[in-house]
Amino acid sequence: MRKIVFLGLALFFGTSLWGQLSTDADFKRQVYDRAYLGGINLNTRGFAIGGRYIKYIDGYSAKGFEIDLAKVRHPKEIISSDDIFNNYRGFVKGRINSFYTLRTGYTYEKILFDKTDRGSISISWIASGGASWGLLKPIYLSVNEFGDDGDLRVETIRYTGETNPANINGEASYLTGLLQTKIKPGIYVKGGFSFDYQLFDEDISTLETGFIYDYYFTEVPIFFEGQSDINWVGFFQLYIAVNFGYKLN
Repeated sequence: MRKIVFLGLALFFGTSLWGQLSTDADFKRQVYDRAYLGGINLNTRGFAIGGRYIKYIDGYSAKGFEIDLAKVRHPKEIISSDDIFNNYRGFVKGRINSFYTLRTGYTYEKILFDKTDRGSISISWIASGGASWGLLKPIYLSVNEFGDDGDLRVETIRYTGETNPANINGEASYLTGLLQTKIKPGIYVKGGFSFDYQLFDEDISTLETGFIYDYYFTEVPIFFEGQSDINWVGFFQLYIAVNFGYKLN
């Protein structure tokens, strides 16, 4: 009977201690099996929303997958004073396409500095890379045109960028031209640091900062072909992101 009781206690405490990790910190940090994160990313080329699924290798490292949907802006995408004066809604001279990218890739995370207590911050290094699926959507404009009968009517035209149509109201509905979106395949790399300030082990609250570089296999024609010298194949971005999530066993 005593052997059975001893075995039961051993199994109980062994199971309880299985999720504990001894570190340099002054408390026992629990090690989880996996985690799910989501967040928003603000960068020097626009913004993104995304999420990650990671699997913990041990108490200090994890690997998994991530997905981001990002709006990528060209540095030349600025609204001139004439556009503001004439109240052109979102119209940028010369820009014939809006550009987005869907990033799908592999991610790796390594804790560099662990928490020393529950109120401190841990610092991790993060590296990611994979496919960057560029989405090139043509821009349509809403313009005022006079018909043959002399009546003024509102027309929707695809903007070519070669000349600026007169009487521009601004960009047409975002859904206009959506089915004409083209895919520009490419790759991306991402590197940065994550600062985890969450008080509880099972929850995730991080501030992340670093860089992203998207490279596409062909030129991305954001501006019309007459200005092809300013269209690029690569976009470098510095970013800062806020992520939230939770861990599971």
